[in-house]
Amino acid sequence: MKISVVIPLYNAEKYILETLNSLINQTYPIDEILVVDDCGPDNSASIVEHYSKQYPVIKLLRQPHNQGGSAARNRGLQEAKNDWVLMMDADDTIHRDLLKRQIERLQEYIHVDPAPVCVHPAYLQTDADGNILENSEYRGQQLPFKETFGSLLVRNYIITPSGLLLNRDAALEIGGYKTNFLISEDAEFILRLSRKGTFVYLDKPYVYFRRHPMSITSDLKKASQAGKAILDIYTIDEIKEAVMCRNFPKQKNILDFVSLLYQYGRYEEGFKYLNQITEDDYAQSKLFLQSLFYIENKQFKEAAHYIDDLLVLNGEHGAALNNRAVLYAQSGNFSIAKQLFKKALELFPGYMDVTDNLKVLINGEGQYRFTKRELRKNLLRYS
Repeated sequence: MKISVVIPLYNAEKYILETLNSLINQTYPIDEILVVDDCGPDNSASIVEHYSKQYPVIKLLRQPHNQGGSAARNRGLQEAKNDWVLMMDADDTIHRDLLKRQIERLQEYIHVDPAPVCVHPAYLQTDADGNILENSEYRGQQLPFKETFGSLLVRNYIITPSGLLLNRDAALEIGGYKTNFLISEDAEFILRLSRKGTFVYLDKPYVYFRRHPMSITSDLKKASQAGKAILDIYTIDEIKEAVMCRNFPKQKNILDFVSLLYQYGRYEEGFKYLNQITEDDYAQSKLFLQSLFYIENKQFKEAAHYIDDLLVLNGEHGAALNNRAVLYAQSGNFSIAKQLFKKALELFPGYMDVTDNLKVLINGEGQYRFTKRELRKNLLRYS
C-alpha cells in the first residue's frame, strides 16, 4: 500500500524541517510528500524547496495566492496519486512507527461495513519548543460506525488534524475541506467524514501536536463561534438522534444533548430536559448546566446557588470555580474571586478562561468570561 502525505504550508519556517524529518524517518516508506505552499511571507517555501533536492520524495506545490488551509489541503488531496493520504500540519511531528502501525490497524478493519475512511491515532501535546506537556496524552476509543458522529458532536474525543490517515476517494466524495471555515475546518470535515464510513482508532500516542501562541485555535472566542457554525449545519433532530443512540447511559446522553442545545442558544428547551436527570452520578453535571441557564438569563443569585451546591459535591470542579469567581468579582468581592481563580489555575494549569479573568481582575479592565462547558480531563494548554 503506497502512501501520500499532504502538508499545508504557511509561516512554518521554524518547524517545517522537524515535520519533514519525522516523515522521512518513518519505518514504513512514504511514496510522496506534497507540501502545499499557501504563500506565506516567511521562508518556509524556500526551505522546503531546498530540502526537496536532498529528498526527491518531497514535492512543493505552490498556490497562486493565499487561499487558506482548507484550500491547500484540498489541492494536496486532488493531486495525491495514492488511495491513502496522511494529513499533517506543518508544525507537528509523528513517531517513526506511526504509519506502520496505522496500516496494520487498517488491515484489521479492511472488510468492515461500511468501509474504513480514516485511521486516527491517540496523541500528545507539546509546547512551542516540542516539549511534551504534563498530562497531555489524549486517547480515544474504537467506536461503532453509528456512534461516531454523535460522539464527535459532543466532543467526547477530539481528533487531531495531524496524523490522520485518510481514504482519498472518501475525502473527495464529501467535498474535501470547506474553504469558508477559517477555523475548526478540520473538525467540520471530520464530522462530515464520520457519516461516510468507519473510523479506525489506533491506541498509540504517536502524534505530537504542537500548542503555541500562534495557534489559531488559541483564540477561544473564534473557536466558539466556529463550533456554533458547525452545529448550524445539522438539524436539532439529527443531533438528538446521533447523541441519543450512543452506547452510554440515557442520562449521560441527555446531558450531552442539553449542552448542545445550549450551544444553539436553546436554553429554555435544554433546561426542561434536566428534569429527567435523577441519578446521583450525574448530579454535578446537572447542577452545572442549571447554573448556566441562570447565567444566560442574568439571574446571577440563582446561578450562584447552583454553583455553590456543585462545589459542595466537588470543590475541585474547575468550571464551577471559575464561574463562581466571576460572580464574586461582578458583585465586588474581589478577594474571594481572586482566591477561587487561583485555585482553579492551580488545579488546571493553562486554563485560559481563568488566566484571562485574572488579568481583568488585576488590571481592572476587560470583560470576565464564564466557562460554558465542564472541563475535559485533558485540558488543552497554551504556553
